[in-house]
Amino acid sequence: MSWTASSDNVGIAGYKVYQNGVLKTTTTATSLVVSGLSASTTYGFYVTAHDAAGNTSVANNTLNVTTLAPTVTYCASNGGTSFEFIKRVQIGTIDNLSGNNGGYGNFTSMSTNVNLSSLVSISISSGWVSSTFAEAFSVWIDYNKNGSFETNELVYSKSKSKAATVSGSFTIPNSALTGTTRMRVSMKYNSNPSACEVFTRGEVEDYTINIVNGGLVKMSNEITNDENIESESVEVVEVKEDAVLKTNKDEVEELAYKLYPNPVKDGVMYFSGLTNNSNYKIFNQFGQQLTQGTIENDMINVSSLATGIYFVQVTNNSSVGVKRFIKE
Repeated sequence: MSWTASSDNVGIAGYKVYQNGVLKTTTTATSLVVSGLSASTTYGFYVTAHDAAGNTSVANNTLNVTTLAPTVTYCASNGGTSFEFIKRVQIGTIDNLSGNNGGYGNFTSMSTNVNLSSLVSISISSGWVSSTFAEAFSVWIDYNKNGSFETNELVYSKSKSKAATVSGSFTIPNSALTGTTRMRVSMKYNSNPSACEVFTRGEVEDYTINIVNGGLVKMSNEITNDENIESESVEVVEVKEDAVLKTNKDEVEELAYKLYPNPVKDGVMYFSGLTNNSNYKIFNQFGQQLTQGTIENDMINVSSLATGIYFVQVTNNSSVGVKRFIKE
């Protein structure tokens, strides 16, 4: 930054430069290069002049500046889609039926939030041009946001399989930096790809993950008024088993029941302690409703759910109960 020279009958001895109200340095020049600033941060600077007799001028106008965001460049990786491609990626609020993108798809405009220390489910579907082939998958998230997919940032890996859809789950480490970062999904024919590999058969897709430090699973848009609950005021107060739904007006009566087995291994979840006409809704860990219906014969078929953690909300008359379950 630079400023116009000051004048004085005794003579200018120098200039004092202040950063956010604190003296940064003293100089005899009329310009200064300021270093050691943080990225994406706003700073205020002003300058005063002083003469040989110790007199100091009033401060000039304050110059407010914002430093640029850090530039992160990721390695290139791509495949070839003459035989196979990534057909679909599902994670959080991302549900991208991407189709064939010629070996690489840049979907960083799509993002989803994930909580620190939370268990996240991911599902990836293969697409084939003609015959079915064995595909292997690797997924990375740049937790430290340094532009490199390191060994400990490989969050999901699946060895070669002819399954149309593969799924799994992983935990966001508490040490991950919050904010937006990149997730890379890579599919390669017959063997697992590396993060920066260029290969002839398969495909790579990049997405944006926003890591947040939160603990509430919002359900405010999923509860309907026919349950006698104000939709705009409902949330899961704590993410834990036997969580209780509350409203801003009245406390909802908790519905007592049991579900088993937990984890659910064969795709069927059973209930005890319920009366007839009990309704259910199933939410993922982000509070998104996935399915709903009526509990018949004290059981729900959840075989269509990917492996991960879910919440089932059961409603019977004026009582509501929420329980967590794991689908294996």
